[in-house]
Amino acid sequence: METNEMSSRNHEMVTRQAQELSTLDSEVKELRDEVKQLREDLELINVFQKKPILTTEMVGTVGGLIIAALVIIGIFY
Repeated sequence: METNEMSSRNHEMVTRQAQELSTLDSEVKELRDEVKQLREDLELINVFQKKPILTTEMVGTVGGLIIAALVIIGIFY
């Protein structure tokens, strides 16, 4: 009688654990898919992220050239 009870409890426990494992497996699969999608989105964002057209270095260089041109024009005019 006790062995029957223990056997049925063990069977219930095994069944419950199998269901939990199945649930966890599906959740892990969903999370992996979400992580994969987030990585793809991050790559896409990095590709299409607007880069500044003018950097401070370029502005400084162009400004210096304009000032140099004005000085040369002023000397010869």
